[in-house]
Amino acid sequence: MCCQVTGLGRSSWRGFILLTVLWMALGMLLAAASYLATQRQAALSTRAEVETGRAVELARSALNVALADLGRADEDGVRSLRDGTPFTISMAEGQATYRIYDEGGKLDINQAPVELLGPTLQALGDGSGIDAFDAVTIARAIIAQRGDETTQSGFRSIALMLTELGFPQSASLQARRVLTTYNIDEQINPSTAPASLLAAIPGMGPSDVSTIIERRSAGLSMPRLGTASIWLSGTEGPVYTIEVDATLASGVGAEIIATVAIDGLAFRGGRTQYNVLGVEILR
Repeated sequence: MCCQVTGLGRSSWRGFILLTVLWMALGMLLAAASYLATQRQAALSTRAEVETGRAVELARSALNVALADLGRADEDGVRSLRDGTPFTISMAEGQATYRIYDEGGKLDINQAPVELLGPTLQALGDGSGIDAFDAVTIARAIIAQRGDETTQSGFRSIALMLTELGFPQSASLQARRVLTTYNIDEQINPSTAPASLLAAIPGMGPSDVSTIIERRSAGLSMPRLGTASIWLSGTEGPVYTIEVDATLASGVGAEIIATVAIDGLAFRGGRTQYNVLGVEILR
């Protein structure tokens, strides 16, 4: 009987060892799978960072092209319009589109009267719940917050200011294509102003806006605009905003927004030089 009990004990021990080995093997297999998944995720993350970096560098290269375009002083060179018209270029890494906006063609919220600011805000908030009364109320609040010009330097973040006053956030982010703090004048350059801003000017009809867009696209002089002309001036610059949207061949993209100011004419090359006032990398 002793021998039989001993035999059964050895058999049970062998089964326990086998089960333990199987559990250890399963644990090691799961650990290896987890390690491989972690490494794969790290590799994908690293690749994404590298691709994003390449997309940003592509956008920076396109920004340099836009600055060269903006700096052309000769009239014979090919120049893109300064009203936000897109200009697409193909580069070794992919494709990029840049837009140049003349800040003189935007409405300066530090200078604009309520007669201009109200209709402009209404146009910006159209479809977002902003009616004429709301627009005038926000416009008056903006003017009231300007304060004494000898003690305040004016607004700096248009989107933040509008959001704080109850303007829809999505519309506030798009407002910088129409509003500015760099015009330093209550008048607007019709040669570079966006169509939505032109349409908001008192005395400006749809046909007037269409005529202006058509004539400036063809390089022609501006038409006579009657009573609306008191809000318009032909001055361009000296500050510009450049928006660059770059996409790699892999599909990864990056966007850069730069604000630059004229810094005189270079002695060599005959190109206008610019100081960079600010750069945003959005993605």
